[in-house]
Amino acid sequence: MEEIIRFQNNMLLIRRTVGWTAEEFGDKIGVTRQTINNLEKNNRDKFKLNKTQYIAMRSVLDAEIARCPEETEVLRLILDMLVDHPEQYKEDEIRTLLEKANMITPSILAGTATRKAASKEVMLAMGAVLGGAFVAGAMGVIASPLLAGGAAGAWLIKAISSGKKK
Repeated sequence: MEEIIRFQNNMLLIRRTVGWTAEEFGDKIGVTRQTINNLEKNNRDKFKLNKTQYIAMRSVLDAEIARCPEETEVLRLILDMLVDHPEQYKEDEIRTLLEKANMITPSILAGTATRKAASKEVMLAMGAVLGGAFVAGAMGVIASPLLAGGAAGAWLIKAISSGKKK
C-alpha cells in the first residue's frame, strides 16, 4: 500500500509535528523507541513499516487530532499532502510545506514553540501558497471523519480493505 510507504518516508516529520519523542510515540503504539528510530531511518530493506504498525500510528494520530484540533492543523495538512493525497498537490506546494514544517517542527520537540503556535505559523505560510480558502476548506474535509460521530477515516477504510487474504 503506497500510503504506508509515504507515511514511513515522512514519519520523522509527522512525529515532530505532534511534538512526541520516539519513545513517547513508541509507548503510544506499544513498540520501543528503537523500533520508531529504525522505521524513521527509511531503510525499508531492513525496517519496513507494516500494516498493523501503520494502523496503530494513524489511530493515535487521529485521536490526537480529535483531542487537540487547534494544535494539529499542520499535522492534518501534512498527512493529506504527503501521505493520503499527494497527487492533489503541485510539487512546489509539497516542497514549500516540507521546507516550512522541517524548519518549525524541531522547535515543538525542543519545547521552544507550542504546537498551536507552530501549526498556525505553517498554516499561514501554506495559506499564501495554497490559497487561504483552500487550506480552510481542506481542514474541514480532513477533519470531517473525526467529527462525524467518530467514523473511521478514509485512510483506515483503505488500509483494511486493500490487503490480500492469506
